Amino acid sequence: MVLRIWTNQTLDQEAFRGNIYRGEMLYFTDLETSRRFVEHAKTLIEEHLGDRPREAHLHMPVDEFVGRASKLKSTFTNSPKSKELINEFLGEMRQNPSEYLFDVPRLRVVPPYHFLSAGVSYAYKPHRDTWYGAPPCQINTWMPVFSISPDQTMHFNTAYFQTPVSNTSCDWDLKDWIENQRSKAKSNVQKEARVHPVPTEELDTSTEMRFGGRAGDMVVFSGTHIHGTVPNKGNDIRFSVDFRVFHLKDIEAGIGAPNADSGCKNVEYGFKDYFHAEGFAPYSEDVN
Repeated sequence: MVLRIWTNQTLDQEAFRGNIYRGEMLYFTDLETSRRFVEHAKTLIEEHLGDRPREAHLHMPVDEFVGRASKLKSTFTNSPKSKELINEFLGEMRQNPSEYLFDVPRLRVVPPYHFLSAGVSYAYKPHRDTWYGAPPCQINTWMPVFSISPDQTMHFNTAYFQTPVSNTSCDWDLKDWIENQRSKAKSNVQKEARVHPVPTEELDTSTEMRFGGRAGDMVVFSGTHIHGTVPNKGNDIRFSVDFRVFHLKDIEAGIGAPNADSGCKNVEYGFKDYFHAEGFAPYSEDVN
């Protein structure tokens, strides 16, 4: 598969979705929405972790860090401004927000690996989001809050976009994750005890791709791409923002990127977490 990347180009409505569903990526270095997301995130980060937040792990014990990071992540996710910025992002992409749903935005906090790599700072193994119950039309965004190197970022194994990978998603249940496992993040400190869907075969990393971006540089991609967290071996905490959008007609029709190998149970159970990008009403009100 030839990976096609569109840089600083907004596409028309159909091409935006169709190209991403085919495995293409968009990369932006100049979005106004990204700049505002970074400002919003930095304000909350400093409120919870102090004025030198990337060094917070150097002067507080792990338990205190976990408590503060948990509150930070929750505050960001539930902030009305975070939702408003997703609406603005869709407009900047020349998409009609009234035609889209979104999952709540997340602020990721990834300190140096030796300090913490579980729970609130879980370092995700290579995975497709469809293994976690994402619908095939899920469109992901990801951006660093501070500039990062390729050794602190996400990794993509783009060669596997349509190639099946042996994995444990058939044993993973989205309903159980939402009802029982997600809330246990704070109690997973020394080790990640929660079960995640992971590959059961070794992946070829020779074509692995990493973006070392500046603050607010954004990559937009299909949730079907295999991606994961690069273990942070540096000295500073990595902060990043991500959110996911779904075209309403595509999610209801069950169309999107090809499903190469996901067997996750209770995919529809996750739909209750989605919101309309126009007005922010819960999607669950439509389907109940």
